[in-house]
Amino acid sequence: MATRYATLTPNNVYAQSNILKTVRRFLPSNYSADLWQRPNGAVILIHGEDVAGWTLDGYVIPRLESGMLYARERQGTDSVFD
Repeated sequence: MATRYATLTPNNVYAQSNILKTVRRFLPSNYSADLWQRPNGAVILIHGEDVAGWTLDGYVIPRLESGMLYARERQGTDSVFD
């Protein structure tokens, strides 16, 4: 199986760690999230492998959207830091 990626950009610098905790609570056990600092701001990187219906596009992203957290899938050729 291939690892799939999505990114979410926190709106508020001061809320980054709280948003990361919230994102992690929304994820199934086959996905995780990390906070990456970059020169022009931080990004939350969501990564994992699809298992038994727990998919990035079919479960993870819609579940995050239910909490008003909007992630975007990144293809393997994309830079997660763009």
